[in-house]
Amino acid sequence: MMSCQDKVSLLRLAETAALTTGRQLRQRLAGSQEAEFVFEHDVKIRADKSAQTLIQHFLEPSNLPMLCEESPNLNFSPKDLQEFWIVDPLDGSLNYHQGIPFCCISIALFRKTEPVLGLIYDFFHEELFSGIVGDGAWLNGQPIHPSTVNETGSAVLTTGFPAGTDYSLRSLTRFAKNIQQFRKVRLLGSAALSLCYVACGRADAYREDNIMLWDVAAGCSILRAAGASVDLRIHGAMTESVSLTAHNGRLGF
Repeated sequence: MMSCQDKVSLLRLAETAALTTGRQLRQRLAGSQEAEFVFEHDVKIRADKSAQTLIQHFLEPSNLPMLCEESPNLNFSPKDLQEFWIVDPLDGSLNYHQGIPFCCISIALFRKTEPVLGLIYDFFHEELFSGIVGDGAWLNGQPIHPSTVNETGSAVLTTGFPAGTDYSLRSLTRFAKNIQQFRKVRLLGSAALSLCYVACGRADAYREDNIMLWDVAAGCSILRAAGASVDLRIHGAMTESVSLTAHNGRLGF
């Protein structure tokens, strides 16, 4: 088993990777980033790949395999699920592309299918969320905890529409029924930051289906570390979509 000292060292390694990469992303004129691929409901920009390359460079000394969004099979064998990194070099790419300052770098360490630690860096707002499961979670080094809201009707839900969302009337009607019990709903464009907001009490719950593991892995780690309730359902291979429901631990939905 990995020692507490090992986990702290790996978290510091991820922190260096995220801070260095985040500064480079922030220095660029985000709104003018040229799109490499444009999909019906998403966009890929060159910054995604350059950020991933830099993060991989910093994580390489750990000698752990990596599951990365921009190259999901790189240094990663689904048959060897011990400790491994899960990296989303730029969560909220469309926000970044549009000049909306709500995006982040997301780095997690998992053991098999369980989160060990996570780090999420909102480089536009200089907010560094981190957590080690069993030890605690922090925002810029200060401890964070979920909210104490205990009624769904008083809770704020964060969610989103993944790129492959079914926008049929039937699907959207089902979505509306699932969220109408909450006081407010927020779609922020970054799953990772949405989860951080639940971890620190800015929001109370999160729910999303058919999202990719790299979008939520670090957020799940930070939520668990903060004492929140996390139901992560991995339906198949690590490179396939997952479902996630999380809340402050008091709502019970």
